[in-house]
Amino acid sequence: MTSGLAIQAEVGVVASRIEKRFGRAVAVRDATFTLPARGVCGLLGPNGAGKTTTIRMIAGLTLPDAGELVVAGCRAGERSEELRARVGYLPESAPLYPELTVREYLEYRAGLVGLERTARAAHIGRAMDRCDVARFSHRRCGLLSKGMQQRVGLAATILGDPSVVILDEPSVGLDPSQVLAFRQLVRELGEQRLVLFSSHLLSEVESVCSELIVLAHGRVVAHEPLERFRARASEGGRYFVESERSFAVAAMASGLCVDAYESSLADGWVRTEFRASGDEDPRVAVGRLLAEVRIPVRAMGALERTLEQVFVSLVQESAS
Repeated sequence: MTSGLAIQAEVGVVASRIEKRFGRAVAVRDATFTLPARGVCGLLGPNGAGKTTTIRMIAGLTLPDAGELVVAGCRAGERSEELRARVGYLPESAPLYPELTVREYLEYRAGLVGLERTARAAHIGRAMDRCDVARFSHRRCGLLSKGMQQRVGLAATILGDPSVVILDEPSVGLDPSQVLAFRQLVRELGEQRLVLFSSHLLSEVESVCSELIVLAHGRVVAHEPLERFRARASEGGRYFVESERSFAVAAMASGLCVDAYESSLADGWVRTEFRASGDEDPRVAVGRLLAEVRIPVRAMGALERTLEQVFVSLVQESAS
């Protein structure tokens, strides 16, 4: 690896054209992104997109074959042990030992991350309080609910106050109340460190993340604030009108819209969906036209895609 990438203290992760191969297959190619030292960043992508490989490189479990990667001030490949000590990683299923109590398990994990014996009790106490598992400290891990097991796993993950926390599908198997509590905890963690949050559920990512990275075919196809990703849903220039009777012919004749099609609603009104003929929002002009031809209208608006549709569109565009 070269060493041209500057290390910045207030940056959580800097990746510059990183690549990872497995034999002839390229799992991650030419990935470049910078993540802040604090906040929650979502990592999205279909199966086989390179998410797990990217996570493993950031966690220090494998090295890039090309490019440069700096995590919490440590350059991958130079100070691997220090890098791993600065990253907490919680996989989809928390790696608990069912026969150990919560405290025994956290003692074991504290030793793995290199905490001095004199400091372990304080770190374990803070982690248990933060994740609300102190009341179960003497209960065996195997007797806990799935939600509580995930909380214990997260408590172990934040032992030693890592600068970067990676959560890979962390709420799988949780009930709705557990999911809400877990999301709140993730948001709180992001106030003090970088949390990289990988999930297939866009609703979950939307609820906790401030920015997103979308991977497809091993490449970064989008890296943007969540608000920009949401804004993509209203792009495309399609609108709808619910009117008492058809107005599509008049609208197309006036040059206001194209690609219009109509459907009859159950109460006899007509829904017209159309695309604006120009770059301007056509709703004011369409409203004037409806008034001129004296057609009552009860609803008008822009057609928005779901976030799932935006995601699928980005993935499909990256393949073309």
